[in-house]
Amino acid sequence: RETGETVELDCGVLFRSIGYRGVPIPGLPLDERRGVFPNVDGRITDDKGTVLPGFYCAGWIKRGPSGIIGTNRADSVATVKAMLADIEAGGIDTSVKQGAQAIYPHLAARGVRVLGFPEWQRIDAAEIARGKPAGKPREKFTRSAEMLALLD
Repeated sequence: RETGETVELDCGVLFRSIGYRGVPIPGLPLDERRGVFPNVDGRITDDKGTVLPGFYCAGWIKRGPSGIIGTNRADSVATVKAMLADIEAGGIDTSVKQGAQAIYPHLAARGVRVLGFPEWQRIDAAEIARGKPAGKPREKFTRSAEMLALLD
């Protein structure tokens, strides 16, 4: 749910893929009429057509809502080729970034409990064990509190 609050994270890549029509991302131009980022081969450009280094798009945000999964795949392959060419040419910062862990302190400050893969594995094993007596592949937890108590 939208809160109006923004958090800035130093990350290597951002994927936003929700909805039918492109929405603005602060700092990037958007063709409001078509709902796409102006681009050349998936490289996002400014309003004068100059490539913005390190910014790419694929799929509907690149060309508009048309085509099928195969169209999006071919389209994304073209964008990836542009990205790889830019990396090869030295035009992209490839230094290691924090990734998902960068958001953990922000979540903790709000009292959000972060579960990782090891916690999921424990929950998964418990759900499988719960389903076994009934001959079911698993019995899902229906209450978060009950599921989280398993981890305490």
